[in-house]
Amino acid sequence: MKKKSESRAWESYALKKCFKIMKVFLFILFLSIGQLLAVDSYSQRTKLSLELNHTELLRVLDEIENQTDFYFLFNEKLIDVDRKVSISVKDQDIQAILSQLFDDSNVEYQVVDRKIVLSPKDVFEVQANKDVKGTVKNAEGDPIIGVTIAVKGTTRGTISDVDGNFSLINISPDVTLVFSYIGMEPQEVLVGSETVFDIVMKESAIGLEEVVAIGYGTVKKADLTGAVSVVKADDFKNVTALNVGDAIQGLVAGVNIRSSGGIGSEPTVEIRGLGNFTNNNPLYIIDGLPTSGNRDFNVNDIESIQVLKDASAAAIYGSRAANGVIIIETKKGSAGEMKVNYTGKVSIDNLPMMDLMSRDEWIDITTQAYETAIADGVPDVHAVPDWMDGNTDWNDAVFQTAIVQDHNLSFSGGSKDGRYLVSTNYYDNPGTVYGTSMERYSFRVNTEGKKGIFTIGENLAVSNTFVENQNSVFSKHIDVLRMLPIIPIYNENNPGGYGYGDEATARTFGSNPIATEDLMYNSDENLRLRGNLYATLDIIDGLQYKVNLGYETSQDNHKWLRKVGNFTLNQPYEPSTRYENKGKYVNKLIENTLTYKKQFGKHDINAVVGNSYQSTYYEMIAAQKKNLVQVGDYYFDVIDAGTTDPNAWGNIGESSLISYFGRLNYTFAEKYLLSATFREDGSSKFAPDNKWGFFPSVSAGWRISKENFFNVPWINDLKLRYSHGTLGNVNIGNWDYVAVLNSFPIAVFGADQHLETGMTQIKLVNSDLKWEEQTQENFGLDIAVLENKLQFSAEYFISTTKDVLTPMQILMTTGNDGGNPPVNAASLRNKGFELTGTWRDKKGDFSYSIGGTFTRLRNEVLEFGYGKVEQYTWITKTEIGQPLAMFYTIKTDGLFQSQEEVLAHTNSTGTVIQPNAKPGDIRYVDVNDDGQINNEDRTITGNPWPKFEIGLNGQVSYKNFDFSFAGFGSFGQDVFNGAASWMGGFSDNTNHLSGYKGWTAENPNTKNPRVIYADNRNARGDQDRWIEKGSYFKIRQMTLGYTFDIPKLKQVFDDLRVSVTGQNLVTFTNYSGLDPEFKSPDIWVKGQDDAAYPSPKSVVFSLSFQF
Repeated sequence: MKKKSESRAWESYALKKCFKIMKVFLFILFLSIGQLLAVDSYSQRTKLSLELNHTELLRVLDEIENQTDFYFLFNEKLIDVDRKVSISVKDQDIQAILSQLFDDSNVEYQVVDRKIVLSPKDVFEVQANKDVKGTVKNAEGDPIIGVTIAVKGTTRGTISDVDGNFSLINISPDVTLVFSYIGMEPQEVLVGSETVFDIVMKESAIGLEEVVAIGYGTVKKADLTGAVSVVKADDFKNVTALNVGDAIQGLVAGVNIRSSGGIGSEPTVEIRGLGNFTNNNPLYIIDGLPTSGNRDFNVNDIESIQVLKDASAAAIYGSRAANGVIIIETKKGSAGEMKVNYTGKVSIDNLPMMDLMSRDEWIDITTQAYETAIADGVPDVHAVPDWMDGNTDWNDAVFQTAIVQDHNLSFSGGSKDGRYLVSTNYYDNPGTVYGTSMERYSFRVNTEGKKGIFTIGENLAVSNTFVENQNSVFSKHIDVLRMLPIIPIYNENNPGGYGYGDEATARTFGSNPIATEDLMYNSDENLRLRGNLYATLDIIDGLQYKVNLGYETSQDNHKWLRKVGNFTLNQPYEPSTRYENKGKYVNKLIENTLTYKKQFGKHDINAVVGNSYQSTYYEMIAAQKKNLVQVGDYYFDVIDAGTTDPNAWGNIGESSLISYFGRLNYTFAEKYLLSATFREDGSSKFAPDNKWGFFPSVSAGWRISKENFFNVPWINDLKLRYSHGTLGNVNIGNWDYVAVLNSFPIAVFGADQHLETGMTQIKLVNSDLKWEEQTQENFGLDIAVLENKLQFSAEYFISTTKDVLTPMQILMTTGNDGGNPPVNAASLRNKGFELTGTWRDKKGDFSYSIGGTFTRLRNEVLEFGYGKVEQYTWITKTEIGQPLAMFYTIKTDGLFQSQEEVLAHTNSTGTVIQPNAKPGDIRYVDVNDDGQINNEDRTITGNPWPKFEIGLNGQVSYKNFDFSFAGFGSFGQDVFNGAASWMGGFSDNTNHLSGYKGWTAENPNTKNPRVIYADNRNARGDQDRWIEKGSYFKIRQMTLGYTFDIPKLKQVFDDLRVSVTGQNLVTFTNYSGLDPEFKSPDIWVKGQDDAAYPSPKSVVFSLSFQF
């Protein structure tokens, strides 16, 4: 295994000790639970001591709440909490204390678990007060525990017990009782002459009354006029997700997410296509702070995710919203006693691997390739080598099973005046690839307190993430297929002691993947603090002021150690090297907003105005030395241990953004909806004349189902929507409009020939840079039918980006040697169609739901600018009027089966196109009819963009069992299989897929050409032979869970659940590569798969409980 430094070895030892302590802790915990099952109720076992003289009653009640978990419910207008009382007790239970406080007063009390309800005697007696009771059940007749029953307009109330029963004393006939429960429609009942109530609660109209965060405010989903998708924590609770992108994959229409199985890797997230040529990442807002949703963020803290997809929804964020906005709200505490929640997941992960040839199979086919080359007279191939005697399964050496752990523990609670949540998380992934690992610790505190018209709160998260990276440019799958099975892992005759072949018996240019990890150490560690402090002031009824202060800082440390030794053939000597850089990032935010919410009859107004200032700062310092001090095999891995070639450098970057924004939402009679938004941004990244950009939007909605003329009983809600708006983008560096001098030139002057450092400008700049602008239109339809069981949304959108910031290529003869300066040049368009549907129903103990998404997207380049009409890579072409990155290769037309077919393959003038071909070689198409095959014959041979994408998810529960699944798919796209081009060429030595058979006279019925070594006739990389159909459907997760309902356990646990999940176990596809869902190198080769890391196949065991 890979050698670790002593510090990492100590951490491993400490971690093992930690796990032993955790085992002891869990044993004590469950032993304590067993003892708790036999104890009396909380009110009986809790003892208090009070010593208060002539003290206000309110203070006495506060002291009881501070010492215990008891919580008082009363109406301050009816209970005199200012009266003075005296009490002196020691180790007394709550009944004795309440008796002393209230027996001689007109106050009655009732203790319900940890709730104490206070009510006046005489007031209600005068009004013929009475006791009321009842039962709360659902539509199926099952009792509901935990329903809140409150006297409307007061803090007085109670909750239903395990049998759904409730009771209240001294209730006036004139009061109204309010019954509320999460997921149920609230009910209001006038007491009147009744004393017994049988309440049946109905499930709420799912989603329609849901409150959605839309940036600087919220709105009911029924009143939305923009394109917003909502993902709840329950939607991804069964998935092991390292980051936000992995959590929501396949759940949101119009959002394309490509994941990777590489350690610590982060997916690409594209909302409604590519809007520019550089950065298409969406803007992340976490609890009001613009930031990132990277691997440092603990997804277990998420309460909900809102994806803002159109200009109407996202325009409030202006210049940063062109790629969409993802708003994340983290979990908060709620009023009541403290709740302890634990979720633990243990995942068994394995990466898919290529089925490669073993030693004997490889020798057979490679010997055939050499013999063919010799027979054809290929230069410099004269004999079959005497093959090396190694026998290595490189898959087995490099890839390993990883036991991934994800433990999350939280504490939450609160009162009517405040709430809190504290959570901690530990994530550990030892890596499915040799020499890689990841470990993360995170901690979060969210609190909020309210006093009268003033509220203050904070959200604070701290994380420390360590990643040991691989030391390869490509994925280790490339290293594995490039190394030959005849090469041993170790060879003491080579520098460093590792095998990598030789020129005579095992010639390859692959790198030994074990050697690269043992001879190099590459790690990143990040300490991040991220949070915000906010305060609100209720100025008058409906008008609220809020200040939000955000702060984020990141301390990054990258280390790299190179030991002496070789890992590939013909490698020059490299001295031992120690490199390290440290970076610091600071993100500061201050926002002020005024929000006004008011209803005037049928008019509903929700308006916000505000300003925002955000600044970012980054600095980095790096150092390097070579020829480290070494004792035996141990290297002193600090920079000062280097003895030669000292070098140090660094840089800083900073930017700022100031903004003014506003939004007006107006609703009339719940059926006519209007929203208008503006934002003006000023950025330091532009010259003074172009700093400011204005980004407006407007949207409207019509709830037809609220009209008097609409009378379709089975349609519960029907709404039409339209939005139009402009967004911006600033995908450039901090100072790209400013000419920068470089201190590199050094000249010799004077008689003494002394050195003088000079300055020069090496990069041309464009001071006329301005904002990218993206104009969007969105047409939407929302419908709910059959008692809201079926809900359906449809969207059609058109998005056009102009003045796209793109690097402009300039000849180096101009003196421009510092990179291509950005210009506002290109224009792009994305248009598409999205569908989202959900069906939910319940029959007795059986409930189920199924949901789906459908996305169709068309991407088109409208303009490159400056007269440019096309752009090429070695296998793709992007041209005006077409999508980006269309495959542009040589076209093939089967194999020659005879020499006659070779001679018959001519152009229009009779010229033989491939005179050097032999039977079994590939027949190429002479597209330009010039009688030869060259780059001029490349043509469009494939499209990397899918015709459509879908997502499916479902849940089924019966009594204590639950089952869920989620999957997603992409259909109609083409993929360039880079691994196949490596393995199927035979022009140099590499490994091949097991079972590969080339054309021979005895085996002519094959699509594979004859194998021939050191010859490019059948091996050229720019042919459509490597392009495959990439359609797939992947079952992302399937989960079976069980929730315990044992009476003894229910006395301790509010919830106890176990589950097992299969993640990425099944993919339906005809693609022969590792995984049809992959991350491309960049947008210009979008469909190129260079054996990218596939998603790991996982079996996840989960335990969660709450008490």
